[in-house]
Amino acid sequence: MKDNWVQPFYKRQFEFYQDPLDDINDYKKEVALIHEQVGTTFKDVLEIGAGSGILANALSLTNKDITTVELVSELVEYARAHSNPSIHILCDNFYSVKLTKQYDLVLYLDGFGVGTDKEQLLLLNRINEWLKVDGYALIDIYQPNYWQHVKGQQMLVSEKNQIMREYGYDEINCRMTDKLWQRSSPNETITQSLACYSTDEIYSLCQQSGLQIIAFYPGGAINLDTWKFEEVTSLSNCLSYRIKVKKI
Repeated sequence: MKDNWVQPFYKRQFEFYQDPLDDINDYKKEVALIHEQVGTTFKDVLEIGAGSGILANALSLTNKDITTVELVSELVEYARAHSNPSIHILCDNFYSVKLTKQYDLVLYLDGFGVGTDKEQLLLLNRINEWLKVDGYALIDIYQPNYWQHVKGQQMLVSEKNQIMREYGYDEINCRMTDKLWQRSSPNETITQSLACYSTDEIYSLCQQSGLQIIAFYPGGAINLDTWKFEEVTSLSNCLSYRIKVKKI
């Protein structure tokens, strides 16, 4: 992965919000949703792109054996200081990390699309290798229709920390862009760029990596008329959707 924006963006985003360890109760709803979407019992969990570890921490309360992989050392240090000590926390690149076991569940939420299509395919192949024969992966995919529609929209995303956001869309490369800055420093922006995939496109990538999509779960979106986040929208209008995959 050669994208040089990745570590600076997530490190600065972490600093913007100062203390990312929200009330763990805020994540119990996401944990319940994960259990519902998996639809069967599971024990061994791998979360890649785990950030500050808050989701893994919440999931660990449901008696799971969890391994996390996160690239940004500052986020890993925070996770190690605040997470359940039973969680195995790795600071590594998920394109090259060496893992010696397979998992019932692999999670990659809110981050797929960092690299090129070739790198996405490599990651999906790795996810296939990490899964047990009867295991599942849940992966969030950014939906191109939404990002085309919201291009240029700005919003205040944190009243407390005075963080602004501007959505964008790179039509040539089919990538969403997400620019953040503090109101007091409008010229000091950080931007992430993540590939967007239609359902047909991500289905093809998964097939090439030996994975079968068995469910699509549309996520929410910001209603630009009311500026409120709607938790559930249609598959064609959502900000991102989640896929559930298994080995073919």
